[in-house]
Amino acid sequence: MSAPDPLRAAAARGLHALRGILPALWQRATGRTAEGGRPTAAFLRRRMLVLPALAVVALALSASAYGDIHARTERLRDRCAPALVDLAQARTSLELAQAQAELRLPPGSKVPLVELGETYRTRLTEASQSLGRVAQSRALHKDQEQELRVVSGLVVAYGDKIAWADWNRNTEVLRNAGVDYADDMLRGRHTTVAQGAPQEPISILDRIASLERQLHGEALDLAAWSPLTLAGAAAAVLAAALFAFVLVGTSVFLHDRLRLISVQLAAAAVPVLLTPVLLGIGGAAEHGAQQRVRTTVGALKTVAADRAAPRRIESMAREAATVMRAAHPDGWSLTAGVVVPTGGVGALACGVTLFFYVRPYPAGRPRRKYPDA
Repeated sequence: MSAPDPLRAAAARGLHALRGILPALWQRATGRTAEGGRPTAAFLRRRMLVLPALAVVALALSASAYGDIHARTERLRDRCAPALVDLAQARTSLELAQAQAELRLPPGSKVPLVELGETYRTRLTEASQSLGRVAQSRALHKDQEQELRVVSGLVVAYGDKIAWADWNRNTEVLRNAGVDYADDMLRGRHTTVAQGAPQEPISILDRIASLERQLHGEALDLAAWSPLTLAGAAAAVLAAALFAFVLVGTSVFLHDRLRLISVQLAAAAVPVLLTPVLLGIGGAAEHGAQQRVRTTVGALKTVAADRAAPRRIESMAREAATVMRAAHPDGWSLTAGVVVPTGGVGALACGVTLFFYVRPYPAGRPRRKYPDA
């Protein structure tokens, strides 16, 4: 016969060990021993401390896991997603402004008949305002804020160069030079970097695209499961399961030893066991919304600069906001603010209930020996 599979043999040994451990744990939870049972007073005093401690641990871990998810939701909703929307608006508005400038200040010997007009000025103003909103969004880190200030300054210089070209619109050489220089500031078509060599973003659009890539990467991280959330959730489930196991064992002990069914203990345990469930549902809902919002704002980088671009960007922004509102993150945060303290009260009530059950049983004291008179 061939030797047994090592993995199968290890699994069999583990199952055999588990079959031996579970009955021992159950006997310990119910206070039963080979001699008959543990002393009532000592058992209840120990459980008077163990049950609230397990409840507090389960509540703290559940609150920590949900708090991490909710903090990511707030950053994605209030900072990262709006900043991506405004960066996309700034990028497309600048490209549309340049297209309008080239239309109104065409190359060639023909003198333009009209000025730049309001369309160009509107696009340039929209770009500047969008960059200003990004700066106020608190979505950028220190280095990114410095880069955004550089971009804002370049946009001002870009507008000045187009205005200079418009001022010299009757002189073909100056007009074309101004438009070409502004286009180079915007798109960076002329470069002196060797082929294949790494290049830092120089033009306005390249710098904006670099900021967009960084924020898209952050949005991807925010919508992913974090190690803190996974570890906290797993530990919270384990602590809640252990609390429920010890609670049932304690209830069996009370029934066997005191012949009572403790409705008070069960009622006190309900908010403790309900808190991880509610926070788990809320966390799952918010995480699903995070992923859908990340997908929606991720499509912003594909929006091309055309007349419909502003409407498409606004539509994506509304869709992201609608998805996040549908998850009710503020409502779940309020729920967490209620159920966690309520669970803490339930944990305290478990200890108080067992304290009243143990009061008729004084703690054992050693007898004093009196000397003979």
